[in-house]
Amino acid sequence: MSKTKIAHLILAAGSSSRMGTPKQLLPWANTTLIENAIQQSLALENVDTFVVLGANFKLINDRIKNSSITILNNTNWQSGMGSSISCGINYIVHKDFCYDAVLISVIDQPLIEADHFSKLITGFKEKPDHIVASDLGNRIGVPALFSKNLFSELSKFNKDYGARYLIDKYQNRTKTIPAKDIAIDVDTVEQYEALYKRKFLS
Repeated sequence: MSKTKIAHLILAAGSSSRMGTPKQLLPWANTTLIENAIQQSLALENVDTFVVLGANFKLINDRIKNSSITILNNTNWQSGMGSSISCGINYIVHKDFCYDAVLISVIDQPLIEADHFSKLITGFKEKPDHIVASDLGNRIGVPALFSKNLFSELSKFNKDYGARYLIDKYQNRTKTIPAKDIAIDVDTVEQYEALYKRKFLS
């Protein structure tokens, strides 16, 4: 029986306008938000890691270029998250990599760790014809895992909508994994400082 092969697409192309500084490089314990996301991905088995950068490409690339990952430059990053998803999927498809599914995540949910990704992958193995997404409490969203059957639709994203578009479209084929207490976004300085304090100083 062949092993399930996953491509992990980490979206990190935004300019962090509300933060006022590249959030990708904010400290997180002894590393940064983006390096923490990469570390969690590299802890998974049979998963290849792709990081989509855009704004501040050189600054962030210089920080992570020695990691065992593939770095992609989304020059159309200002169009929004959809463009980063299509950038990553088109690269994977055109390289003719044989992945069973793609896991899509973002770098600004630092409480999401390898254990949660593993639960999503296990859910996909149980229902390979389903989307497996995170139950965030008030919505269903990323991190989420999409079968290769959806690669074509993902590759055509070009506006500021993300994976939730397909989750909504195929909600009757979506399995969820609880993530309410860990899928906390960091969009502002206040949110970052509160989450850092909760994680490391409480």
